[in-house]
Amino acid sequence: MAGFVAGQKEGAGGVRAWLVWGAAASFYLYEFFVRAAPSVMEPDLQKAFALTAGALGGVLGLYYYIYAPMQLVVGPVLDRLSAKHVLVPAALICAAGCFLQVYGHRAEMLGAARLMQGFGSAFAFVGTMYLATQWFPRRKLALLSGLTTSLGMLGAIAANAGIAEIVQDFGWRITLRDAGIVGLFVAALVFFLVPHRSPASEEHRKLVPGGGAPTFFFSLKTVLLNPQTWYVGVVATALYMPLAVIGALWGVQYISTLTGESKVEASGAVSMLYVGWLVGGPFAGWLSDRIGHRRLLLVGSTGLTLLSTVLLLLFSSMAMWQVYALMFAIGLSSCPQVVSFVVAVEHNHRDVSGTAIAATNMIVMFFGGIGMALFGVLLDWASGPGPLDPAANYPVSAYRVAMALLPACALLGACAALILHESINNEKPDPAEPMG
Repeated sequence: MAGFVAGQKEGAGGVRAWLVWGAAASFYLYEFFVRAAPSVMEPDLQKAFALTAGALGGVLGLYYYIYAPMQLVVGPVLDRLSAKHVLVPAALICAAGCFLQVYGHRAEMLGAARLMQGFGSAFAFVGTMYLATQWFPRRKLALLSGLTTSLGMLGAIAANAGIAEIVQDFGWRITLRDAGIVGLFVAALVFFLVPHRSPASEEHRKLVPGGGAPTFFFSLKTVLLNPQTWYVGVVATALYMPLAVIGALWGVQYISTLTGESKVEASGAVSMLYVGWLVGGPFAGWLSDRIGHRRLLLVGSTGLTLLSTVLLLLFSSMAMWQVYALMFAIGLSSCPQVVSFVVAVEHNHRDVSGTAIAATNMIVMFFGGIGMALFGVLLDWASGPGPLDPAANYPVSAYRVAMALLPACALLGACAALILHESINNEKPDPAEPMG
C-alpha cells in the first residue's frame, strides 16, 4: 500500500481526514447491512426460492466466494487508482445487487445478486483502511481499525433488530428495495467527500517517480509466502465465524426456536453479538497499543470465544435474558479480531501493507462462506430426513449439533494464535528486490 512506503509522509489527521474516512466507513456500514440482512429473512428466502438450509447457505455464501478472491486485487487496485474511482462504482454495484435480489424469482438470480453484493462490498473495508493510512498518522491505525469495524457492527445491528419488524410488516422485498436506494446515497456521499488523491499520496508521488507501487505479483508473493500471514488469517477467521454463522444467517431462527420468542425478539438478541463488537472493537485496538502486545490479546480472545461458544451447546432451552447475555459475551470475546489486520501489516513489508490487509480479509471471507454453507449442511443432516414444519423450523437438537462448528473453529484459532509471533515493534524492512 502506498501509504506505508518507506519515506512517505504520514497523514496528519484533522477534520477533513475524519470526513474522508467517515464517507468510506459509511460504505462499510452499508455493505455489512447487506451482508447480514438475510439473518432475519432466512425462512422467507427459503420459501421464495424453494431452497433447503444447505442450499440457502450455499447460495448466500456466494457473497463470500466472490468477496474473498477479490481481495487479491483490491489492494493493488487501490494502490494504482484513486480510492474515489474505486469505491463509488463498488457501492453502486452493491446497491444494484439489492435491486436484483428484490426482483428475482429464481435461485440463480438470488445467487447473481449475492455475487454482485459481494463484489461491490469487497472494496469497502480495505478501501476504508487504505484511506485511514493515507490521511492519519500510523499510530492511529489500530484504533481506526476498531472504529471502522464498529461502524460495520452498526450496519449489522440495523440488519437484525433494526429491520426485523419492517420485514415482518412489509416483507423482505420492500426492505431490500429501500436498502438499494440507500446504497445510491452512500455512493453519492463517497463521490462528494473523498478527493482523488490524499496529501500523503501526492507527497509520495513527488518523492518517488511513478508512485513506487509494487507490482501485483510481487505484492502477492511477498504476503502469501509469509507463514505469519496465514497464521493471523486463521485467527481472524476463527474470531469472525460467530458473526458469519449466528449474525449473518442462522442466529435469529435458532434463538427463536430455542426460546419460543418471535423473530423480532430473537433479532434483538442477535444484535447483542454486534453490540459486543461495537463496544469492544475500538477498545481492543487501543488496548493492544497500550499494553504493547498483539499476540497475547489474540490468544486470550480465541480462548474466551472457545468458552463462550461452548455454552451454545450446553442448553436445550434458555431464557431470553440469558441469550442476550451470551450473545454479548461472544461478541465481546471475539471483537479483538480487529487487531488481526494490524498484525498482518506489521508482519509484512511496509510497501505491501494494502495487500496484507486484503489477503487477511480474503482468508476470513473465504472460510466464512464455507462455514455458512457447512453449518447449513450440518443442520440438514442433524435434523434427519423427515419434513420440516410449515414455518421451515429445525429442531433445537439439530442447531446444537451444527453449533459445534463454532468452538471447533475457535480451538483451531487458539492453536494458530499460539504459533503466531508477536508483531508489535517488529516492522519488516523494505525488501531488497526492486519494485516492478
